[in-house]
Amino acid sequence: MSQYEKGTHSPTFQTVCAIAKVLDVPEAYFYTLDDNFAEAMLYLHKAFRLAKEPN
Repeated sequence: MSQYEKGTHSPTFQTVCAIAKVLDVPEAYFYTLDDNFAEAMLYLHKAFRLAKEPN
């Protein structure tokens, strides 16, 4: 993980998908540079997940 943080290595897209699944965030979250956009993505992700839940 520290090599990812230092930029020595980059995770594969499959690894990013696995991390996103565990953290319950969209994969694109890790590729977004703008903090406000990232927050909006998290909001939409949560809204879509809640909309899919059965009543």
